[in-house]
Amino acid sequence: MLFISLFVGFALGLGYYIYHTRQSNSLLQNRFNQVIGLRQLIHLLRFHRRQTHLLLYSERANAVVEQPLNESLAIQNLLRTLISQAEQSQRPMYRILMKRITVLLDEWPRYSVQRNQAVHGKTIRHVLYLIDDTVTQSLLVTDKEQLFKQYQSVWPITLNAIDSLSRFRHTIYNFTPNSLAMKRELRLHSQILRRRLDQMSILNSEPVSPLIVESLFDQFEKIDLDNSNNAQSKEQLYHFSQLVSETLFNLFDLVLADIGKEISVRLPELPIDGGKVVRLSKHNQAVD
Repeated sequence: MLFISLFVGFALGLGYYIYHTRQSNSLLQNRFNQVIGLRQLIHLLRFHRRQTHLLLYSERANAVVEQPLNESLAIQNLLRTLISQAEQSQRPMYRILMKRITVLLDEWPRYSVQRNQAVHGKTIRHVLYLIDDTVTQSLLVTDKEQLFKQYQSVWPITLNAIDSLSRFRHTIYNFTPNSLAMKRELRLHSQILRRRLDQMSILNSEPVSPLIVESLFDQFEKIDLDNSNNAQSKEQLYHFSQLVSETLFNLFDLVLADIGKEISVRLPELPIDGGKVVRLSKHNQAVD
């Protein structure tokens, strides 16, 4: 009788443990599905910023007001899906994001180039905070203290790198080739950006080769800041800033991949634009 009671107790305990583990794994997978959806939203917002930047720069923004950009429709559809899947505690932040994105998609043709950059940047930062909140909650549930500390060390560096990139782009907007002060400011922001990316690259579980960051910033050194054609210099500088942005977010993707691997959730690979950037893969290779 005692043996039967012990067996039943053991079976019930094992059954509860298996049920609880499956529920926890399901919750983690759902949360990281949301993280990947948010990361895809950032990808679309960055592409939308790139497209609208070109239209505003060429003064063709009014030509597309009557017909929304394809990226605008994709952003709206993805955002509605993310809101429907969001946990109840996060819904207010998603509703604020919806209002912010709606205004952005409606008003961008009336923005200046500089304001367009700034508003997109603030919106992307909002999405990043949602990612941070979801990842932090997930790591607290898994009780992986070392992994949590590793993530907490990367997160502020990521935000600082985004801030540095915003300041770099602000300087590009105001750049004139005959200003020594502007050249010094550009070089200073470039050095800070390089330091931030170096910090992000060595904090991954499989550190990224320093040659990737080095080759990226070699491209900045090749830009002729004394070029009398100011429009051409700005175009080259903005293209360089796009490569920095792509590398920055792919380094952050590697952090997410590390976390997913440690807590056994599946993370799909996100699309990556051309250029010498870091791929979201275990081999940490650059694209030629």
